[in-house]
Amino acid sequence: MPDTPPPDLERVIELRDNVTAFWRRLRSERADHLITPSQLQALGHLRRHGAMSATRLAHHEQVTPQSIARTIAILQDAGLVTRTPDPHDARAYLIEITDAGQRLLADDRERRAGLLTELIHTECTAHERDILFVAGRIMGELADAPRQTPGDR
Repeated sequence: MPDTPPPDLERVIELRDNVTAFWRRLRSERADHLITPSQLQALGHLRRHGAMSATRLAHHEQVTPQSIARTIAILQDAGLVTRTPDPHDARAYLIEITDAGQRLLADDRERRAGLLTELIHTECTAHERDILFVAGRIMGELADAPRQTPGDR
């Protein structure tokens, strides 16, 4: 990265607030199911990464093992995930998304993508759409960037 000064803190706070408000708007378009955003996120990790242990899922979700255990129990009771013994660790289980979980995610994604498509189409100019798509790519890269601790800088 070029040696440039860090962005102005007020602008960063404004960006964060705007992204948060936008994310809330998208989340408000949930399908009429009783699954929470964190449960949807866990299903999304299982869809993207395949079957995994509860420990690995907790790591992806950045939650405690106790918290992910509750999430898994709720999703299993709803028929959205299954738990099977881990063939490599007799003490562990592999968590896998079911076909019903896949359908729920697809329906939820389609509803939100429809809202986003409509908003972008009706509220943005062609130039603004291009900027949004570039910003989205950059935010994805930032999301995947390794975390730095104060000692790393």
